[in-house]
Amino acid sequence: MISIYKKIEDFWFHAFGEKLRFVLVGGFNSVAAYLIFVALYHLTGGMYGVSLVGQNAISINISIFTMRHFVFQSRGDIGKEYAKSLPVYLFMILINYPFLWVFDHVFGVSALIAQPIFIVVSAIGTFLLLKYFSFRKRNKNV
Repeated sequence: MISIYKKIEDFWFHAFGEKLRFVLVGGFNSVAAYLIFVALYHLTGGMYGVSLVGQNAISINISIFTMRHFVFQSRGDIGKEYAKSLPVYLFMILINYPFLWVFDHVFGVSALIAQPIFIVVSAIGTFLLLKYFSFRKRNKNV
């Protein structure tokens, strides 16, 4: 007898294409990451750099594992895929911090407004890097 989870999982992977799964899972991950960022921003008295590091320390792990399973259906070595995914997210942090700095210091826009803008803008790059680098399915005949 197939479990309820298996039925839901089968529906998920057959009813939704990879890009839609990325949008749905990425949307969940993005909202969670932003809420963590907001909480840390308030706890640190508006120190967006510290908030960004703390938020990423938590949300990167959530994102790697949810993307791995619920978007890319990866069955590869989890350690290797984690090691290949981490640089993608670290690269995004290296772009994210200057983005927040420019919005804050040049445009006078709060990090609480700039961060969701960055999340939306960076989604395409994150998808492409994860799909073609971190969770790339290799041809077994090569």
